[in-house]
Amino acid sequence: MIRKLITSDLFKMSRIIKKMGIKKDIENLARDTSGLSDAAKKKAEQQLEIDLAMLFVENIGNAEQECYKFLADLSGKKPEEIEKQPPEDTLNMLDELFQQEGFGSFFSTAVKSTQ
Repeated sequence: MIRKLITSDLFKMSRIIKKMGIKKDIENLARDTSGLSDAAKKKAEQQLEIDLAMLFVENIGNAEQECYKFLADLSGKKPEEIEKQPPEDTLNMLDELFQQEGFGSFFSTAVKSTQ
């Protein structure tokens, strides 16, 4: 179980994105949904969430220690506990993070702040 995102998390996520070197990849994933029906927008947003999650997981090794610290802060655990927990627990935490209400906006702001 992780807590809701707060303002200070933006800076942590921004540093992680920068260290991962995935800003351009994220920008390439973003799609203009204006003019789409509500159903098409929802489908595009769901696909974007999946693509972002995969991109994040694929590049997590580039910011391993920062991710441990971030997930520890979100969960109330120690970074060492995150490092040593079963992989499925970590993936579940990431999934919970990506599914949080407002995560898309949070992530977009974090990406913009890497400039």
